[in-house]
Amino acid sequence: MFAIKEREACINRVLVNTFERETTAGNTRVRIEVGTTGYKGSDNRSKGGRTFLRLECVNGDFFFVPITNKQKRIVGIEIATCGDAGLNAVRKTLRFASSTISNQCSKVND
Repeated sequence: MFAIKEREACINRVLVNTFERETTAGNTRVRIEVGTTGYKGSDNRSKGGRTFLRLECVNGDFFFVPITNKQKRIVGIEIATCGDAGLNAVRKTLRFASSTISNQCSKVND
């Protein structure tokens, strides 16, 4: 079993409930924090939902690099890892992110 910590993130003055846990596989350990306000019925920045995702390699062979556009603005991130443990840690991390966001969206819409 793994411990999940409840936290908060502030995105453009809106508080988002987040959940953090560590995934492990072999000698690889990744900390993930993820959360959302759920859908708010709008696609614009002022009224729409908020989503937060943070990944941290605690131990293992990971490479993180920002993706920038022509204006040098960060518009994404690349993540690479080596080894089966890295692959498994990424798989577990993304599964946790997906299920957490889905659960928060369904609670808001219930």
